[in-house]
Amino acid sequence: MARSGRKTVKIKAPLMVTSDKKAVWMDQGEWARDFFGWLQSQKGSMGLTGYSHMHGYMKLIFKTPEHCTAFGLKYAGRKE
Repeated sequence: MARSGRKTVKIKAPLMVTSDKKAVWMDQGEWARDFFGWLQSQKGSMGLTGYSHMHGYMKLIFKTPEHCTAFGLKYAGRKE
C-alpha cells in the first residue's frame, strides 16, 4: 500500500469527480464518515496533513514517510 519514503498514498473511495471538478460521493458520504471516524479512533489523524479527491480514489498526504507507512499498515489490517 504505502511505499517506503513516500508521503502520499491513494486509497479506493466511492466517489466521482465531475467535469467541473466537484467531488460527488456515490454512497451519500457514508464511506467518508466511516473512514474519517476510523482515522480519528486511531490516535487522532495519524499525521494526515491533507487529502485530495480523484475519480474513484482519495490521495492522502502525510507529514512524514513514517506516518504514511504506519497508516498503510493499520489501514490494510482494519476490519471491514
